[in-house]
Amino acid sequence: MASQKWNMSYTKLLIKMKVLILIAILIAQSHANQIWDHSVYLNENYLLQWTVKEPDILFEVQVRSHGYVGFGFSRDGTTIYGADVFIGWIDEGHIFFYDCHIKTHSSTGEPVVDTSQDYVLLSGSENATHTILRFRRKLNTCDEKSDVPITNDTMNVIYLYHTEKPKRGQIRKDSLPDPMMAIHPVKSLLLLQRSSQKKPKADGIETLEIRNEKVKLSVSESTSLDLLKWCHAHKLKDEKRNQIIRNEPLFSSEESKKYIKLMRIYECKTPFDSLQSHDDEECSERLKASRKCFTVLATWTIGSEGFSYPKDVGYSISESSDHLLLEVHYQFNEKVQFEDSSGFRIFHTPNRRKFDAGTLTIAIRPNFLHIVAPGFKRVISVAHCTSDCTQKALSSEGLNIFGVNMQTHSLGRIIKVGIVRKGEEIEPIAQETNLNFDYLENRVFDRVKKVLPGDHITVECTYNTFKREQFTLGGESLDEEVCMATLMYYPRQEQLVSCYSQSNIANLLKALGIENLGKSGDQMIIKSPQKYAGRTLEEHLRLYDWKNEFYTFERTIKTSSFDGLCNSAFVSSKITGMPPNITKPYRPPDITCPSRDVPMNPSYKLIRSDNDESIGDNLIEDGEKGKAIRSNPSTFSLELSSNSQRSTLSFISCLILCFVHFLN
Repeated sequence: MASQKWNMSYTKLLIKMKVLILIAILIAQSHANQIWDHSVYLNENYLLQWTVKEPDILFEVQVRSHGYVGFGFSRDGTTIYGADVFIGWIDEGHIFFYDCHIKTHSSTGEPVVDTSQDYVLLSGSENATHTILRFRRKLNTCDEKSDVPITNDTMNVIYLYHTEKPKRGQIRKDSLPDPMMAIHPVKSLLLLQRSSQKKPKADGIETLEIRNEKVKLSVSESTSLDLLKWCHAHKLKDEKRNQIIRNEPLFSSEESKKYIKLMRIYECKTPFDSLQSHDDEECSERLKASRKCFTVLATWTIGSEGFSYPKDVGYSISESSDHLLLEVHYQFNEKVQFEDSSGFRIFHTPNRRKFDAGTLTIAIRPNFLHIVAPGFKRVISVAHCTSDCTQKALSSEGLNIFGVNMQTHSLGRIIKVGIVRKGEEIEPIAQETNLNFDYLENRVFDRVKKVLPGDHITVECTYNTFKREQFTLGGESLDEEVCMATLMYYPRQEQLVSCYSQSNIANLLKALGIENLGKSGDQMIIKSPQKYAGRTLEEHLRLYDWKNEFYTFERTIKTSSFDGLCNSAFVSSKITGMPPNITKPYRPPDITCPSRDVPMNPSYKLIRSDNDESIGDNLIEDGEKGKAIRSNPSTFSLELSSNSQRSTLSFISCLILCFVHFLN
């Protein structure tokens, strides 16, 4: 009887153990099968993957090294000083992982362990060639002293790796081998609002390449920045039946990529067969206007990898569009001679999505009437799409904005797309306070923003001209400036596809203290007041007392009427507008600090099983990224002596208790 009772107890114990093992395997598989929203190779040896799960962000780094590795954020975008980083490595079965910072006045660049450990290790492993660490942190840790908040701005990413490990498993003075040698240059990266770069793979998807046809680029002498704008026309055939779901750049060579600064595709209404011009020729605003190319279909700016529409949105080419026009901007500062056939690859599908997308471009016209004053850290210019334009063009349901492309040239530091609704300034559609001309990525919002009839839309560009001794004019060359945003929205309409504004010339002359202006040959000559008489307009801008007169100039421009264009897909309409009268400015909500995990002195042990096998010398590409290291969930298990995993452990404990209670 006792033997039978013992056998029953033993059987029950075995069942419980099997259940626990099953739970452990399921949890291990859930970690191994993590699907990452974004993957970027920071260099050939360093893969960064991440997924945003607010208020947290999950990361994984896969680094070709068996020494220490790290990842984090620069505060100023140019140096490592004051940076927020983690440092981690695996040594003899133990994982070491520390939330650190680099002191602002550090002479060695050596990371120092934070008092508050806000980077939380989730898993770690290594194979024959790589170290793999997965971790999470709050978007805003509220550790202002040591951590950099992760926001919608472009983040300044730093990453590091070394072949050696720190001695004695600790980070302390002089324990990291060669930290300055391990740190790689700062990279710009959009972590939030980033468009997915995964290639569409569903049935029925087709691709269309729209690219220049062996444009001969030859510059024998270049003493300044030479800009060439080249256009290529593509006659539409069957593409209008499908929806576009992604566009991405195509470069015919690395040399081409070096000199291309902007690419766009326009929809054009003028019948292709009636055109007198060629399929390939230099671009001009007159050329685009004559072809009625007012609607922007796709935009590529420096640093962009392409744009994928949200899963329920696609772009349909209008039935009234006859052809597409590819515009490519080449900029040269040296002698060159080569052929280029760059352009776009378009992914389109007959399987139509729920919403049809459209675009709305708002910009300052790129000409001499846009003047950016020299010698100041904040010079603001504003583009307008007036309430009259939106009131006449938009239906009562308005526009649902789901994405944006924002652009300045090298002087731009901040850009904001704002809305004024019946005198009230509401939450901006988009804002970038860490603008980098070398990384102007398209953005997708996590929720749509609304534009209603009667809204006044502004694009406010803030430039830093502190190191400029002379004024800068508006223009498309890189030594000139632009201020532009292209909104992506649904449902599509064609009554308003672009708004352009520029300073009224009479108000501009008033702001510059000019009473009367005449013309002599090709030159504009000042007639009065007497103190400026005889100067050309260019001389006046060069000799103008910007230091003492700038704020008067800026105030006059900001409060005076401007000239504008409201463009439908078919016709351009001239208007005179006024800046909006804001009676209630927008006040951003106070930032509240979320509850924080503050694990202290983490220590992790990696248990390696006898059947551990290497996966090979290289990481597996594409769909196999990120799961190859953990393809056998029994290979590694983490033994934790830190409270950093308490949420996962609590979940496991709850499951165990439930099963034990059930078996009892």
